[in-house]
Amino acid sequence: MMKLLKYGFVVFLPNPIKIFLYNKFFGWEIDKTAKIGLSFISAKKVKMGAHSKIRHLNVIRNVELLQMGESASIGNMNAITALPLGRKTHFQDEIDRAPALILGDHSAIVKNHFFDCNNTIEIGHHSIVAGHRTSFFTHSINVESNRQETKKITIGDYCMIGAHSVVTRGAILPDCSILAANSTLHKPHDKTHSLYSGVPAVAVKELNPESKFFHREKGFVA
Repeated sequence: MMKLLKYGFVVFLPNPIKIFLYNKFFGWEIDKTAKIGLSFISAKKVKMGAHSKIRHLNVIRNVELLQMGESASIGNMNAITALPLGRKTHFQDEIDRAPALILGDHSAIVKNHFFDCNNTIEIGHHSIVAGHRTSFFTHSINVESNRQETKKITIGDYCMIGAHSVVTRGAILPDCSILAANSTLHKPHDKTHSLYSGVPAVAVKELNPESKFFHREKGFVA
């Protein structure tokens, strides 16, 4: 309850006061041009670059680090959660576990997505988690050892992830690639400029390296 009170009261304050309090008393590093809507944020460290945005009704819980580059954005109604470090019920053998969400410059998470950040999820610059209801899971059960295990998820630069997709622990989407809607990315891939599709996702089409999406300077697509 005290934790909810500690973070919750700040949610309803005007943006400049909110940023001042977060920086002054929580030790966060939020640029004065950043904007934070009506969202609950419980994190050990938050870093937000110039013109970055967190919109309304997001729940961000128990991550060690939330880092957003310049003009990166998190839209409405996303859930970003983790088990705190030191929890004795899970992941006891993973001494280097790093619960974090890292967004590169001009990257975007749109609306109503789920991020299990029990290990790091890193999304490169100018990449988009588009549509809605995509889920990222950095942990799962190893049936051979009967233990919960985590692994980092990496999304490259200039990538796009379609709606209703699933991305599981250890997955890598290479730079300048697209994950089609309703696909499951479950392992590392290395072929750039590709369309990945299916369950499990495989490279099904080469993409034109000269496509404007892969060369835009700003993340927003009109």
